[in-house]
Amino acid sequence: MQINELLRLTEWFDENIIENQIPQKYSALHSKMNQNIRRNGQALVPFEQEKTDLFEAIKDINFQSLSLEQMKFLESLEIIELLGKNGVEQIEKILIENNLDIATATSKIKEFSNTISKAKATITKLQTTLLESFEIEESDEIQNNQVLMRVYFQNDVAIENLTDFKKLSATWYDIGRGIAMAQDKSPEDFNIIGAKKGSIIIEMAVVVGLATSVSKILLESLKVADRFINVLKQVEELKALKLGNKKLVSDLKKEAEKERDEGTQIILNTAIEDLQLNTEQNGDKITALDKSIKKLIGFTQNGGVVDFVQPNESEEEDENNEIREEIQKLKTNISEIRLIENKIKLLENKITKDKN
Repeated sequence: MQINELLRLTEWFDENIIENQIPQKYSALHSKMNQNIRRNGQALVPFEQEKTDLFEAIKDINFQSLSLEQMKFLESLEIIELLGKNGVEQIEKILIENNLDIATATSKIKEFSNTISKAKATITKLQTTLLESFEIEESDEIQNNQVLMRVYFQNDVAIENLTDFKKLSATWYDIGRGIAMAQDKSPEDFNIIGAKKGSIIIEMAVVVGLATSVSKILLESLKVADRFINVLKQVEELKALKLGNKKLVSDLKKEAEKERDEGTQIILNTAIEDLQLNTEQNGDKITALDKSIKKLIGFTQNGGVVDFVQPNESEEEDENNEIREEIQKLKTNISEIRLIENKIKLLENKITKDKN
């Protein structure tokens, strides 16, 4: 993760966690609950107000503006499950399951409170240390009309040798070429500025319009995957009911597979419309774009990941309506991608549980 990302993460933490006084509200709930320990039959001290205050503070927090690297950092602090709707559900579950065991419920809330407080201390220390030497500024390698795009080569698209590297380099050349051609640009507009260890991460400085197109293709492919998995969920629910209607199950499966198979054409049609390409005059561009879309979808379906570090709008961008509009489109796409990714993850977990 770059220094800029860490600093922006500390800003996000300030705006969402510190300003909403979430550490204090977790602590207040634990403190009030703790008063009920060893009351020996006396009436319980109510803590409904503290619970409501905490829920109001955490329920609308989302992580859609964060990059995957920033999310991983928060995961290492173990606080993601304690915020947003997940946090509300976690607390409600504890209170319901331990309705007659206030000591256990209080102990678990204390753990949550301690985790949040520890995360606050870590972020505050990090922010103080970084701000002594750095300030948020864009990399010299990223121009005003570019954004940082990360490509993660992992799982079935991991790079383990030169043969893998050659093959996946060719794949990404085709991906970049098709999307660039459709906008009268070139593959060189996907400018590699760095690489990292791990699953192999390539960092690119990409023209905003191209990054927006990549994000749009990813978003539309996720929508197709979402519909496909939703139907599979219905199939598993039918199986669980044991109605014996095998034809209905079979028909639903076929419909899901048809939706998935036709998805690429839907995505291509959407891209053609968004880029205002004339099917008669731009046949070579559409052919290249089609190839690009198929390879990008294949890359992500095999475990590869594409992420974007959301840019801040500079004064120069404020004066450039086109760049500002593209950045806003990109941010909107990223937010929708995060939402659908989380939804798909929940659906996949539900299907796995139903199967078991």
